[in-house]
Amino acid sequence: MAGKNSPKKTVIKKAVKKATVKITTKKKPSVLPAPIKRKHTIYIESSAFLPLNSTDGYVDLFQQGRHAAIAGHSLAAPISLPVGAVLKSFSIHYTNSTREGILALFLRKHANRHCPSGEIEMSFISLLPGVLSPDNFLTVTDTTFPDGGLIKNKYLHYLEVPGTGDFGEAGKRTIRGISIEYHY
Repeated sequence: MAGKNSPKKTVIKKAVKKATVKITTKKKPSVLPAPIKRKHTIYIESSAFLPLNSTDGYVDLFQQGRHAAIAGHSLAAPISLPVGAVLKSFSIHYTNSTREGILALFLRKHANRHCPSGEIEMSFISLLPGVLSPDNFLTVTDTTFPDGGLIKNKYLHYLEVPGTGDFGEAGKRTIRGISIEYHY
């Protein structure tokens, strides 16, 4: 029988010590990769545009767009963009067969406080008159916005197009819709 310190037991103890490995792991702080911003385009059709005063009404000309029932009055539509998005371009699709241009207003207001002038303006976009074969549809695109185009939290965005309508012999101004490109 082997004793307390027999060669056989010593070999087994050494083998067990070699086989026992203490495993320790240091937790590394988890670092998430930076999100990849992707290009998105949204389209808002003319049916989203409504008069600022509900009693003014509107005329829907389907493919030709929409205008206020009372010539010279405004139409407006909400613009929903995710907070943190970066606006790259804002295109307005319209008709304007009159001799006068109008200024479309891409605006924002704060959800829970008054915005002073200078804080509300996102862009003023000139809708020049013109005719373009075959159907007089025109597009103007703006690419300059405050804050680098960043959509900030708690702001409500909308587009107001004043001066739409049927002016008889003088022509028509309609809004056909808008397309917005942003990265998010």
